[in-house]
Amino acid sequence: MQPTTTIRQRLEDYIKEKGLSLHQFSDISGVNAGTLSGLINHRRRMSILQLDRISMGMGLAEGSLYELYIEECLAESSPDWRRLKSLLQRCAELDKLDCIQRIILVTMDNLAYAPHVFDLAEQWYRAGRIEAAAVLYRCVAEGEKYQHSERLALCQYRLFTIHLGSDREVNLSLAASFEPYVERLGEAEQLEALKDLADTYAANQRWTRVEQLAQEMESKAAIQYRLSLSTKEGNGNPESSQEKTGRPILFYILYGYLLRANVCEARGDYEQALDYVSLYTDLSWVQSCDETERIMIEQFEDWGRANACLYRLMSGEAEVLPEYVNYVASHDGERVSGLLKITEAANRYHFRVDDILERFGPQLKFEGREHAFGNYDAGIAAGQHTRLLSELAAYYLSTERVETGLGYIIDCLEACAAFYSEVVFLQCVGLFETYRGWATPERKRQYTNLISEVQRNHEEKKGFAAKYA
Repeated sequence: MQPTTTIRQRLEDYIKEKGLSLHQFSDISGVNAGTLSGLINHRRRMSILQLDRISMGMGLAEGSLYELYIEECLAESSPDWRRLKSLLQRCAELDKLDCIQRIILVTMDNLAYAPHVFDLAEQWYRAGRIEAAAVLYRCVAEGEKYQHSERLALCQYRLFTIHLGSDREVNLSLAASFEPYVERLGEAEQLEALKDLADTYAANQRWTRVEQLAQEMESKAAIQYRLSLSTKEGNGNPESSQEKTGRPILFYILYGYLLRANVCEARGDYEQALDYVSLYTDLSWVQSCDETERIMIEQFEDWGRANACLYRLMSGEAEVLPEYVNYVASHDGERVSGLLKITEAANRYHFRVDDILERFGPQLKFEGREHAFGNYDAGIAAGQHTRLLSELAAYYLSTERVETGLGYIIDCLEACAAFYSEVVFLQCVGLFETYRGWATPERKRQYTNLISEVQRNHEEKKGFAAKYA
Protein backbone atom coordinates (compact mmCIF):
# COMPACT_ATOMS: atom_id res chain seq x y z
CA MET A 1 0.00 0.00 0.00
CA GLN A 2 1.51 3.31 -1.13
CA PRO A 3 1.65 6.18 1.40
CA THR A 4 -0.75 9.03 0.58
CA THR A 5 2.07 11.59 0.79
CA THR A 6 5.34 10.58 -0.83
CA ILE A 7 8.86 11.90 -0.33
CA ARG A 8 8.91 12.90 -3.99
CA GLN A 9 5.75 14.95 -3.49
CA ARG A 10 7.24 16.60 -0.38
CA LEU A 11 10.41 17.45 -2.33
CA GLU A 12 8.54 18.80 -5.34
CA ASP A 13 6.25 20.91 -3.13
CA TYR A 14 9.26 22.31 -1.23
CA ILE A 15 11.09 23.32 -4.41
CA LYS A 16 7.96 25.04 -5.77
CA GLU A 17 7.21 26.76 -2.46
CA LYS A 18 10.74 28.17 -2.21
CA GLY A 19 10.81 29.12 -5.88
CA LEU A 20 13.95 27.10 -6.51
CA SER A 21 15.19 25.48 -9.67
CA LEU A 22 16.54 21.92 -9.58
CA HIS A 23 20.05 23.31 -10.06
CA GLN A 24 19.63 25.67 -7.10
CA PHE A 25 18.38 22.87 -4.85
CA SER A 26 21.20 20.69 -6.17
CA ASP A 27 23.70 23.28 -4.92
CA ILE A 28 22.00 23.32 -1.50
CA SER A 29 21.61 19.56 -1.06
CA GLY A 30 24.64 18.20 -2.90
CA VAL A 31 22.44 15.89 -5.01
CA ASN A 32 23.00 16.12 -8.77
CA ALA A 33 20.24 18.00 -10.63
CA GLY A 34 19.76 15.15 -13.11
CA THR A 35 19.43 12.73 -10.20
CA LEU A 36 16.84 15.01 -8.58
CA SER A 37 14.85 15.08 -11.80
CA GLY A 38 14.97 11.31 -12.05
CA LEU A 39 13.84 10.93 -8.44
CA ILE A 40 10.91 13.32 -8.83
CA ASN A 41 9.79 11.67 -12.08
CA HIS A 42 10.05 8.12 -10.65
CA ARG A 43 12.87 7.13 -13.00
CA ARG A 44 15.27 6.45 -10.11
CA ARG A 45 15.08 4.80 -6.72
CA MET A 46 16.14 7.07 -3.89
CA SER A 47 19.07 5.86 -1.79
CA ILE A 48 19.31 6.53 1.94
CA LEU A 49 22.30 8.82 1.32
CA GLN A 50 20.28 10.86 -1.17
CA LEU A 51 17.38 11.02 1.28
CA ASP A 52 19.68 12.36 4.02
CA ARG A 53 21.06 15.04 1.68
CA ILE A 54 17.58 16.01 0.48
CA SER A 55 16.35 16.25 4.09
CA MET A 56 19.31 18.48 4.94
CA GLY A 57 18.60 20.64 1.87
CA MET A 58 14.98 21.04 3.00
CA GLY A 59 16.12 22.08 6.48
CA LEU A 60 14.64 18.99 8.13
CA ALA A 61 16.06 17.07 11.07
CA GLU A 62 18.07 13.94 10.32
CA GLY A 63 15.79 10.97 9.88
CA SER A 64 12.58 12.98 9.82
CA LEU A 65 11.52 11.46 6.47
CA TYR A 66 12.46 7.90 7.37
CA GLU A 67 8.89 6.85 8.20
CA LEU A 68 7.78 7.82 4.69
CA TYR A 69 10.85 6.18 3.16
CA ILE A 70 10.13 2.97 5.05
CA GLU A 71 6.55 2.89 3.77
CA GLU A 72 7.80 3.32 0.20
CA CYS A 73 10.43 0.58 0.60
CA LEU A 74 8.00 -1.87 2.17
CA ALA A 75 5.39 -1.21 -0.53
CA GLU A 76 7.65 -3.11 -2.94
CA SER A 77 6.77 -6.79 -3.30
CA SER A 78 10.35 -7.96 -2.56
CA PRO A 79 12.44 -5.14 -1.08
CA ASP A 80 16.12 -5.32 -1.97
CA TRP A 81 18.15 -6.38 1.10
CA ARG A 82 21.07 -4.06 0.35
CA ARG A 83 18.68 -1.11 0.28
CA LEU A 84 16.99 -2.25 3.49
CA LYS A 85 20.34 -2.83 5.19
CA SER A 86 21.50 0.72 4.42
CA LEU A 87 18.26 2.06 5.85
CA LEU A 88 18.56 -0.11 8.96
CA GLN A 89 22.15 1.05 9.48
CA ARG A 90 21.10 4.69 9.42
CA CYS A 91 18.18 3.99 11.77
CA ALA A 92 20.60 2.33 14.19
CA GLU A 93 23.02 5.25 13.98
CA LEU A 94 20.18 7.66 14.80
CA ASP A 95 18.78 5.33 17.50
CA LYS A 96 15.42 5.11 15.72
CA LEU A 97 14.43 1.78 17.25
CA ASP A 98 10.76 2.18 16.31
CA CYS A 99 11.74 2.44 12.64
CA ILE A 100 13.93 -0.66 12.91
CA GLN A 101 11.03 -2.53 14.51
CA ARG A 102 8.66 -1.48 11.72
CA ILE A 103 11.04 -2.58 8.96
CA ILE A 104 11.90 -5.93 10.50
CA LEU A 105 8.34 -6.89 11.45
CA VAL A 106 7.31 -6.63 7.80
CA THR A 107 10.55 -8.03 6.39
CA MET A 108 10.47 -11.15 8.57
CA ASP A 109 7.16 -12.20 7.03
CA ASN A 110 9.56 -13.65 4.46
CA LEU A 111 11.90 -15.98 6.40
CA ALA A 112 14.40 -15.83 3.54
CA TYR A 113 15.56 -12.56 5.12
CA ALA A 114 16.29 -14.24 8.49
CA PRO A 115 19.99 -15.02 7.82
CA HIS A 116 20.62 -11.43 6.68
CA VAL A 117 18.80 -9.95 9.68
CA PHE A 118 20.67 -12.24 12.07
CA ASP A 119 24.07 -11.36 10.56
CA LEU A 120 23.26 -7.66 10.91
CA ALA A 121 22.22 -8.20 14.54
CA GLU A 122 25.57 -9.89 15.22
CA GLN A 123 27.39 -7.00 13.55
CA TRP A 124 25.55 -4.46 15.71
CA TYR A 125 26.07 -6.56 18.84
CA ARG A 126 29.84 -6.62 18.31
CA ALA A 127 29.82 -2.88 17.57
CA GLY A 128 28.02 -2.09 20.85
CA ARG A 129 24.64 -1.16 19.31
CA ILE A 130 23.00 -3.42 21.86
CA GLU A 131 19.43 -2.08 21.90
CA ALA A 132 19.20 -2.04 18.12
CA ALA A 133 20.61 -5.57 17.95
CA ALA A 134 18.04 -6.73 20.50
CA VAL A 135 15.21 -5.62 18.20
CA LEU A 136 16.61 -7.81 15.41
CA TYR A 137 17.28 -10.79 17.68
CA ARG A 138 13.71 -10.69 18.99
CA CYS A 139 12.25 -10.65 15.49
CA VAL A 140 14.46 -13.50 14.25
CA ALA A 141 13.64 -15.53 17.36
CA GLU A 142 9.92 -14.95 16.88
CA GLY A 143 10.12 -15.83 13.19
CA GLU A 144 12.03 -19.06 13.85
CA LYS A 145 10.42 -20.06 17.14
CA TYR A 146 9.31 -23.41 15.70
CA GLN A 147 12.75 -24.18 14.26
CA HIS A 148 15.29 -26.32 16.12
CA SER A 149 18.15 -24.13 14.92
CA GLU A 150 21.46 -22.85 16.24
CA ARG A 151 20.51 -19.38 14.99
CA LEU A 152 17.37 -19.35 17.16
CA ALA A 153 19.42 -20.50 20.15
CA LEU A 154 22.02 -17.80 19.59
CA CYS A 155 19.28 -15.15 19.35
CA GLN A 156 17.89 -16.33 22.68
CA TYR A 157 21.38 -16.30 24.20
CA ARG A 158 22.06 -12.75 23.04
CA LEU A 159 18.70 -11.59 24.42
CA PHE A 160 19.47 -13.29 27.73
CA THR A 161 22.79 -11.46 28.13
CA ILE A 162 21.39 -8.14 26.86
CA HIS A 163 18.54 -8.07 29.38
CA LEU A 164 20.51 -9.16 32.46
CA GLY A 165 20.47 -6.34 35.01
CA SER A 166 20.44 -5.66 38.73
CA ASP A 167 16.99 -7.15 39.43
CA ARG A 168 17.43 -10.70 40.76
CA GLU A 169 13.95 -11.96 39.96
CA VAL A 170 14.12 -10.71 36.38
CA ASN A 171 17.54 -12.34 35.97
CA LEU A 172 16.25 -15.67 37.28
CA SER A 173 13.28 -15.53 34.90
CA LEU A 174 15.61 -14.75 32.00
CA ALA A 175 17.87 -17.67 32.93
CA ALA A 176 14.95 -20.09 33.15
CA SER A 177 13.63 -18.95 29.75
CA PHE A 178 17.03 -19.32 28.08
CA GLU A 179 18.21 -22.65 29.53
CA PRO A 180 16.28 -24.90 27.08
CA TYR A 181 18.27 -23.41 24.19
CA VAL A 182 21.80 -24.08 25.50
CA GLU A 183 22.20 -27.49 23.86
CA ARG A 184 21.36 -26.02 20.44
CA LEU A 185 24.32 -23.60 20.55
CA GLY A 186 27.69 -24.30 18.97
CA GLU A 187 30.28 -25.92 21.23
CA ALA A 188 32.16 -22.71 22.06
CA GLU A 189 28.99 -20.71 22.74
CA GLN A 190 27.67 -23.52 24.95
CA LEU A 191 30.62 -23.08 27.31
CA GLU A 192 30.17 -19.32 27.54
CA ALA A 193 26.41 -19.70 28.00
CA LEU A 194 26.89 -22.21 30.83
CA LYS A 195 29.28 -19.77 32.49
CA ASP A 196 26.78 -16.89 32.19
CA LEU A 197 23.97 -19.04 33.57
CA ALA A 198 26.13 -20.21 36.48
CA ASP A 199 27.09 -16.60 37.26
CA THR A 200 23.42 -15.61 37.22
CA TYR A 201 22.42 -18.37 39.63
CA ALA A 202 25.48 -17.66 41.84
CA ALA A 203 24.45 -14.01 42.13
CA ASN A 204 21.08 -15.29 43.35
CA GLN A 205 22.65 -17.89 45.68
CA ARG A 206 21.07 -20.85 43.87
CA TRP A 207 24.05 -23.03 44.71
CA THR A 208 22.68 -26.43 43.70
CA ARG A 209 22.06 -25.15 40.17
CA VAL A 210 25.47 -23.46 40.11
CA GLU A 211 27.11 -26.78 40.99
CA GLN A 212 25.21 -28.61 38.24
CA LEU A 213 26.10 -26.01 35.60
CA ALA A 214 29.75 -25.91 36.71
CA GLN A 215 30.01 -29.70 36.40
CA GLU A 216 28.42 -29.61 32.95
CA MET A 217 30.75 -26.82 31.82
CA GLU A 218 33.83 -28.66 33.13
CA SER A 219 32.82 -31.88 31.38
CA LYS A 220 32.17 -30.25 28.01
CA ALA A 221 35.32 -28.12 28.24
CA ALA A 222 37.49 -31.11 29.17
CA ILE A 223 36.30 -33.01 26.09
CA GLN A 224 36.96 -30.01 23.85
CA TYR A 225 40.37 -29.47 25.45
CA ARG A 226 41.46 -33.06 24.80
CA LEU A 227 40.23 -32.84 21.21
CA SER A 228 42.11 -29.58 20.68
CA LEU A 229 45.34 -31.18 21.93
CA SER A 230 44.95 -34.19 19.64
CA THR A 231 44.18 -31.89 16.71
CA LYS A 232 47.33 -29.86 17.41
CA GLU A 233 49.38 -33.05 17.49
CA GLY A 234 47.93 -33.95 14.11
CA ASN A 235 48.79 -30.47 12.77
CA GLY A 236 45.13 -29.62 12.35
CA ASN A 237 43.71 -26.12 12.61
CA PRO A 238 40.31 -26.24 14.35
CA GLU A 239 38.20 -23.15 14.92
CA SER A 240 39.20 -22.21 18.46
CA SER A 241 36.94 -21.33 21.37
CA GLN A 242 38.92 -18.13 21.78
CA GLU A 243 37.95 -16.92 18.30
CA LYS A 244 34.26 -17.18 19.19
CA THR A 245 34.15 -16.30 22.90
CA GLY A 246 37.43 -14.50 23.56
CA ARG A 247 38.49 -17.21 26.02
CA PRO A 248 40.60 -20.36 25.62
CA ILE A 249 38.91 -23.70 26.38
CA LEU A 250 41.13 -24.13 29.44
CA PHE A 251 39.40 -21.14 31.05
CA TYR A 252 36.10 -23.00 31.35
CA ILE A 253 37.71 -25.99 33.11
CA LEU A 254 39.38 -23.75 35.68
CA TYR A 255 36.32 -21.52 36.08
CA GLY A 256 34.24 -24.62 36.78
CA TYR A 257 36.59 -25.50 39.65
CA LEU A 258 36.37 -21.93 40.95
CA LEU A 259 32.56 -22.03 40.87
CA ARG A 260 32.51 -25.32 42.75
CA ALA A 261 34.82 -23.81 45.37
CA ASN A 262 32.31 -20.96 45.69
CA VAL A 263 29.51 -23.50 46.18
CA CYS A 264 31.49 -25.20 48.97
CA GLU A 265 32.16 -21.81 50.57
CA ALA A 266 28.45 -20.97 50.53
CA ARG A 267 27.75 -24.29 52.27
CA GLY A 268 30.43 -23.66 54.88
CA ASP A 269 32.59 -26.56 53.64
CA TYR A 270 35.89 -24.67 53.58
CA GLU A 271 38.05 -27.81 53.51
CA GLN A 272 36.42 -28.97 50.28
CA ALA A 273 36.65 -25.42 48.91
CA LEU A 274 40.43 -25.50 49.49
CA ASP A 275 40.60 -28.77 47.53
CA TYR A 276 38.98 -27.05 44.55
CA VAL A 277 41.42 -24.13 44.88
CA SER A 278 44.26 -26.60 44.38
CA LEU A 279 42.58 -27.84 41.19
CA TYR A 280 42.60 -24.41 39.55
CA THR A 281 46.08 -23.42 40.79
CA ASP A 282 48.08 -26.67 40.37
CA LEU A 283 48.27 -26.79 36.58
CA SER A 284 51.22 -29.09 35.99
CA TRP A 285 48.98 -31.11 33.64
CA VAL A 286 48.52 -28.22 31.19
CA GLN A 287 50.38 -28.75 27.91
CA SER A 288 51.90 -26.26 25.45
CA CYS A 289 50.57 -23.12 27.09
CA ASP A 290 50.36 -20.05 24.80
CA GLU A 291 50.65 -16.43 25.93
CA THR A 292 46.90 -15.93 26.42
CA GLU A 293 46.66 -19.09 28.50
CA ARG A 294 49.72 -18.11 30.53
CA ILE A 295 48.15 -14.75 31.49
CA MET A 296 44.88 -16.51 32.33
CA ILE A 297 46.66 -19.07 34.51
CA GLU A 298 48.40 -16.28 36.42
CA GLN A 299 44.97 -14.73 37.08
CA PHE A 300 43.61 -17.99 38.48
CA GLU A 301 46.73 -18.42 40.62
CA ASP A 302 46.19 -14.92 42.02
CA TRP A 303 42.54 -15.72 42.79
CA GLY A 304 43.63 -19.01 44.30
CA ARG A 305 46.07 -17.40 46.73
CA ALA A 306 43.39 -14.96 47.86
CA ASN A 307 40.65 -17.57 48.13
CA ALA A 308 42.85 -20.03 50.03
CA CYS A 309 43.52 -17.25 52.53
CA LEU A 310 39.81 -16.40 52.62
CA TYR A 311 38.69 -19.97 53.30
CA ARG A 312 41.17 -20.28 56.14
CA LEU A 313 39.89 -16.98 57.55
CA MET A 314 36.28 -18.17 57.30
CA SER A 315 37.35 -21.32 59.17
CA GLY A 316 38.43 -19.12 62.09
CA GLU A 317 42.18 -18.79 61.43
CA ALA A 318 42.68 -15.19 62.54
CA GLU A 319 46.41 -15.33 61.77
CA VAL A 320 45.75 -15.04 58.01
CA LEU A 321 43.82 -11.77 58.44
CA PRO A 322 46.82 -9.44 57.76
CA GLU A 323 47.66 -11.32 54.54
CA TYR A 324 44.07 -11.18 53.32
CA VAL A 325 43.76 -7.48 54.19
CA ASN A 326 46.89 -6.75 52.14
CA TYR A 327 45.34 -8.56 49.18
CA VAL A 328 42.11 -6.57 49.47
CA ALA A 329 44.06 -3.31 49.75
CA SER A 330 45.98 -4.04 46.54
CA HIS A 331 42.90 -5.00 44.48
CA ASP A 332 40.40 -2.14 44.23
CA GLY A 333 37.73 -4.31 42.63
CA GLU A 334 37.79 -6.73 45.58
CA ARG A 335 37.28 -4.23 48.40
CA VAL A 336 33.56 -4.61 48.97
CA SER A 337 33.60 -8.41 48.63
CA GLY A 338 36.77 -8.65 50.75
CA LEU A 339 35.46 -6.44 53.52
CA LEU A 340 32.19 -8.37 53.47
CA LYS A 341 34.09 -11.59 54.21
CA ILE A 342 36.26 -9.94 56.86
CA THR A 343 33.18 -8.60 58.65
CA GLU A 344 31.37 -11.95 58.37
CA ALA A 345 34.38 -13.68 59.95
CA ALA A 346 34.56 -11.02 62.66
CA ASN A 347 30.90 -11.56 63.54
CA ARG A 348 31.22 -15.35 63.49
CA TYR A 349 34.46 -15.65 65.49
CA HIS A 350 34.34 -12.38 67.46
CA PHE A 351 37.43 -10.80 65.87
CA ARG A 352 37.97 -7.09 66.43
CA VAL A 353 38.50 -5.44 63.05
CA ASP A 354 38.03 -1.77 63.93
CA ASP A 355 41.43 -0.81 62.52
CA ILE A 356 40.59 -2.45 59.18
CA LEU A 357 37.18 -0.78 58.97
CA GLU A 358 38.72 2.59 59.81
CA ARG A 359 41.29 2.04 57.06
CA PHE A 360 38.69 1.32 54.36
CA GLY A 361 35.61 2.99 55.85
CA PRO A 362 35.68 6.23 53.79
CA GLN A 363 35.57 4.20 50.55
CA LEU A 364 32.70 1.87 51.41
CA LYS A 365 29.67 3.93 50.46
CA PHE A 366 31.41 5.53 47.48
CA GLU A 367 32.40 2.18 46.01
CA GLY A 368 28.97 0.71 46.49
CA ARG A 369 27.25 3.71 44.89
CA GLU A 370 29.83 3.91 42.11
CA HIS A 371 29.27 0.34 40.97
CA ALA A 372 25.59 0.03 41.68
CA PHE A 373 22.66 -0.76 39.49
CA GLY A 374 23.65 -0.25 35.86
CA ASN A 375 24.37 -3.73 34.55
CA TYR A 376 24.80 -7.34 35.57
CA ASP A 377 28.25 -6.91 37.15
CA ALA A 378 26.93 -3.87 38.99
CA GLY A 379 24.09 -6.04 40.28
CA ILE A 380 26.57 -8.43 41.89
CA ALA A 381 28.48 -5.51 43.42
CA ALA A 382 25.22 -4.01 44.71
CA GLY A 383 24.25 -7.29 46.36
CA GLN A 384 27.63 -7.58 48.07
CA HIS A 385 27.46 -3.98 49.22
CA THR A 386 23.99 -4.50 50.71
CA ARG A 387 25.18 -7.59 52.60
CA LEU A 388 28.24 -5.69 53.83
CA LEU A 389 26.04 -2.97 55.34
CA SER A 390 24.04 -5.66 57.14
CA GLU A 391 27.19 -7.30 58.51
CA LEU A 392 28.56 -3.92 59.63
CA ALA A 393 25.31 -3.25 61.48
CA ALA A 394 25.61 -6.60 63.27
CA TYR A 395 29.29 -5.96 64.07
CA TYR A 396 28.74 -2.56 65.69
CA LEU A 397 25.63 -3.67 67.56
CA SER A 398 27.43 -6.73 68.98
CA THR A 399 30.26 -4.48 70.19
CA GLU A 400 27.79 -2.14 71.95
CA ARG A 401 28.05 0.79 69.52
CA VAL A 402 24.33 0.87 69.05
CA GLU A 403 23.84 4.20 67.29
CA THR A 404 26.46 3.34 64.66
CA GLY A 405 24.88 -0.09 64.19
CA LEU A 406 21.38 1.34 63.80
CA GLY A 407 22.77 3.81 61.26
CA TYR A 408 24.07 0.91 59.16
CA ILE A 409 20.65 -0.76 59.37
CA ILE A 410 19.11 2.38 57.87
CA ASP A 411 21.81 2.46 55.15
CA CYS A 412 21.17 -1.22 54.43
CA LEU A 413 17.41 -0.76 54.12
CA GLU A 414 18.00 2.12 51.71
CA ALA A 415 20.13 -0.25 49.61
CA CYS A 416 17.43 -2.94 49.84
CA ALA A 417 14.93 -0.50 48.38
CA ALA A 418 16.96 -0.56 45.16
CA PHE A 419 18.37 -4.10 45.31
CA TYR A 420 16.11 -6.38 47.30
CA SER A 421 17.47 -9.36 49.23
CA GLU A 422 14.99 -11.17 51.44
CA VAL A 423 17.73 -12.63 53.66
CA VAL A 424 19.37 -9.25 54.23
CA PHE A 425 16.01 -7.51 54.68
CA LEU A 426 14.90 -9.96 57.37
CA GLN A 427 18.27 -9.71 59.10
CA CYS A 428 17.93 -5.92 59.27
CA VAL A 429 14.38 -6.17 60.62
CA GLY A 430 15.48 -8.66 63.28
CA LEU A 431 18.42 -6.51 64.37
CA PHE A 432 16.40 -3.30 64.53
CA GLU A 433 13.59 -4.90 66.51
CA THR A 434 16.13 -6.32 68.97
CA TYR A 435 17.60 -2.86 69.57
CA ARG A 436 14.41 -0.80 69.07
CA GLY A 437 14.50 0.31 72.71
CA TRP A 438 17.79 2.17 72.04
CA ALA A 439 16.57 3.86 68.82
CA THR A 440 15.77 7.58 68.73
CA PRO A 441 12.35 8.73 67.43
CA GLU A 442 14.06 9.88 64.21
CA ARG A 443 15.64 6.45 63.67
CA LYS A 444 12.23 4.79 64.24
CA ARG A 445 10.62 7.12 61.70
CA GLN A 446 13.34 6.38 59.12
CA TYR A 447 12.98 2.66 59.76
CA THR A 448 9.18 2.65 59.36
CA ASN A 449 9.34 4.66 56.12
CA LEU A 450 12.05 2.46 54.64
CA ILE A 451 10.22 -0.77 55.49
CA SER A 452 7.22 0.52 53.51
CA GLU A 453 9.43 1.64 50.60
CA VAL A 454 11.28 -1.68 50.39
CA GLN A 455 8.03 -3.67 50.41
CA ARG A 456 6.41 -1.40 47.81
CA ASN A 457 9.42 -1.56 45.46
CA HIS A 458 9.67 -5.32 45.85
CA GLU A 459 6.03 -5.82 44.87
CA GLU A 460 6.49 -3.58 41.81
CA LYS A 461 9.58 -5.54 40.73
CA LYS A 462 7.75 -8.85 41.14
CA GLY A 463 5.19 -7.61 38.65
CA PHE A 464 7.95 -6.47 36.29
CA ALA A 465 9.71 -9.83 36.52
CA ALA A 466 6.51 -11.71 35.68
CA LYS A 467 6.61 -10.58 32.05
CA TYR A 468 9.87 -12.49 31.55
CA ALA A 469 8.52 -15.70 33.05
